Amino acid sequence: MSDDDWYRNKKWNDEIEARFFKKLSRSRSGRDQYLVIQALTLSETKPEITLRLAQLFFETRTDDFHDVQAYLATADAYKNLGQFEAAIGYYKSVLKREMEFPKHLTNVYVELPYLIATLTLDEHYEFALGLLAEGLREIAFPVDEFMFYASNALIASEQGLNESASIHARAAIKAAGVKKSGFRYHQSIGLVGDQHKSTMKKILRLSW
Repeated sequence: MSDDDWYRNKKWNDEIEARFFKKLSRSRSGRDQYLVIQALTLSETKPEITLRLAQLFFETRTDDFHDVQAYLATADAYKNLGQFEAAIGYYKSVLKREMEFPKHLTNVYVELPYLIATLTLDEHYEFALGLLAEGLREIAFPVDEFMFYASNALIASEQGLNESASIHARAAIKAAGVKKSGFRYHQSIGLVGDQHKSTMKKILRLSW
């Protein structure tokens, strides 16, 4: 890990933690951002550490500019811990923050309905459908389109709306079939990856 990446550690242990906080203590204007970036980086592999770093961020931040990313890191950590109700609560905090500061946008508007749909959290269907009703944003990657249409398809199926489920399932399959993002120098960015395999199997069954 280079000195320039000291706040992007993908692994974590006592030595790395000591080095991180030593560097952090010497930081001035970027301290809040460094905490949030490190929290986000560890949300999948070390979610417990992410929660601790995010809590420290909220206790010590100098302003609220990075709140949306801190909420996102916290939500992702709870999701990866299997604490889905806590995750949903923090994802909603992200959405609320986005409404207050429209320039601070994330993909939660499609990721949250997708989480709700794939886990069959029917008590949250109304909220998910409300988000989905707003449509896709102007800049949407193939994976965003896939999650959007897959969420609609899965929820429609659960509600017995088979024709709607089929239409959305076919749109999701089309998005999953995109092999180039359209960005000249980043052709693989935003494509549907292997982490969506189990959902694809369900979607294929709905696309009659």
